[in-house]
Amino acid sequence: MGKNSLDNLVGIDLGTTVSVIAQLKPDGSTHTIDNGDGEPLTPSVVYLDGQTALVGKVAKEAAAFDFSKAAQFVKRDMGSAYYERPVCGRRFRPETLSAIILRKLKQDAERRIGPISKAVITVPAFFDDTRRKATEDAGRIAGLQVVDIINEPTAAALAYAMQSGGEASASGQLLEIPGGTMTAVVYDLGGGTFDVTVVRLQAKRFETLATDGEVRLGGKDWDDKIVHHLGARFREQFAVDPLADLHRREWLGALAERTKILLSRLNSVPVEFAHQGHTFTGTLSRAQFEEITADLMTRTRVVSDLVVTRQAKLSWNDLDRVLLVGGSTRMPMVKSMLRELSGQEPDASLHPDQVVAKGAALHAGIIAARSGDGELEIPDELKDQLRDVTELNVNSHSLGIQAVDKQGTPVSVVLIRKNTQLPVAASRVFPLRYAGSTAVRVKVLEGEAKEAANNIQIGECHITRLPAELPRAAPIQVRLAYNASGRVNVMALDMTHGRFAQTTIDRQQGLTEEDIQRETEFVGSLDIP
Repeated sequence: MGKNSLDNLVGIDLGTTVSVIAQLKPDGSTHTIDNGDGEPLTPSVVYLDGQTALVGKVAKEAAAFDFSKAAQFVKRDMGSAYYERPVCGRRFRPETLSAIILRKLKQDAERRIGPISKAVITVPAFFDDTRRKATEDAGRIAGLQVVDIINEPTAAALAYAMQSGGEASASGQLLEIPGGTMTAVVYDLGGGTFDVTVVRLQAKRFETLATDGEVRLGGKDWDDKIVHHLGARFREQFAVDPLADLHRREWLGALAERTKILLSRLNSVPVEFAHQGHTFTGTLSRAQFEEITADLMTRTRVVSDLVVTRQAKLSWNDLDRVLLVGGSTRMPMVKSMLRELSGQEPDASLHPDQVVAKGAALHAGIIAARSGDGELEIPDELKDQLRDVTELNVNSHSLGIQAVDKQGTPVSVVLIRKNTQLPVAASRVFPLRYAGSTAVRVKVLEGEAKEAANNIQIGECHITRLPAELPRAAPIQVRLAYNASGRVNVMALDMTHGRFAQTTIDRQQGLTEEDIQRETEFVGSLDIP
């Protein structure tokens, strides 16, 4: 690529149901890059057949014939040791399956814009450190240098701010906010995850005030409600359970997704399917759909109100806009609930499936402008506008370590509270339990529960090379930190001698460098047409 090219730096929304890749242009605009089918949205589905890996729409179609070779909703298992079930007879890491999707996005985009080497990848704001590392590792396995991980609501807010600045700014400056300041709630309901984030936007300053959500709540759960509803009606009519057949259950899942999408436009949808010689014929109305999924909608309402009123300590009247992100926000019930809760019309002016990737591309440009990356030629005018942009995030989970109370019960000692501005570090002094110890293990936890077992254990931090002569109760200072991307690191100080100890985190579920190299070779060996 020639001078002033940003083509080898992209933003990627690695979604539960669809994924999108976008780039920042030299004039400051962002646009999504079409895949090999000429479409901006790539279904996040992988179909493996020997050394061939299908990704996207064709994989989704192939899965209808043999779901045992397909992987869908992989994002829900990020941070776990394995994807929920075998694919083509083999257990896969979620990172590996995600890397296949990322490699397909990269490969298709490179046919249009040339070589891509670096990317910003988005994650739900509620992702913990384990899931964030898994996402980074997936990018590395796909052959990308992951320059940053950014929260999806933050990326969406950037994209909305860019749109506002472009429309309202007579000076031609990017990221100007009409009126100077805007406080908004980003309601992000995707295919598999849900986040609510309160942001305050000013000219070139983007501050997250509070965030919360659920990593296993999204459009798939609405689909599953339809599946169980139809299964119950079939059992009532024919005394046969179609959900006992795994293949029929998967087929009904695809039918439910199509039905849900149609119900966003129609008041009722005809439904027909056969099983074991019986044919069910009926309809599903929007009112019925909203009734059987009311509990899911209530969960998002409760979280939304909690984030705004308790965590951000605002009233709904303090908000200037309610921004919609994620394909599942197309359901009329979402706008209806938010309209009632906020007293204003939710803003769906940007494409809910593409806004996150566009914001990630803009964030990638901000990083490049700040870093002075010699591999990227950024126009001076664009660099001047982007390099002094300030982005402030918060942590979505409290961070602490495991200790033992007077009764001998493992408890969580919180060092950094949830919704603290990043980057942040905090430390605490602990007495050495045994004289002469040269190594200490510390369990690092994320979560709000007092009991250690009810939190997320990121892994064990090994503090080694302590002086052998340390007495019992010698003070050891443990320092935990979140970087700006929400990743965790640990330091330890021998306060007796004033020397830093060696610290490493052994993450329970994470990949080692050897694992990453092995999975990179496997993904690289696949034929991904």
